[in-house]
Amino acid sequence: MVLNYYGLKPDKSLRLNCPFHEDKTPSLQVYYKTHTAYCFSSNCKTHGKSMDVIDFILHKESCTKHEAIKKAIEISGRNW
Repeated sequence: MVLNYYGLKPDKSLRLNCPFHEDKTPSLQVYYKTHTAYCFSSNCKTHGKSMDVIDFILHKESCTKHEAIKKAIEISGRNW
């Protein structure tokens, strides 16, 4: 849902060009089972850490964790 919101679509191997740095070949691996992603590039601003949905939004929006949580709720379409 979050990837779709940002217009990102992984390939058959669940990889895509990382949106957080210049990327000529797909370096971001998506793990749907755990709802996480990991960029294998040393140039990535995620600093080699696994990202959950909140972390992904936090980096994509350059916002606080609280703002990322609010954005995740907005993206999910739920009213809590």
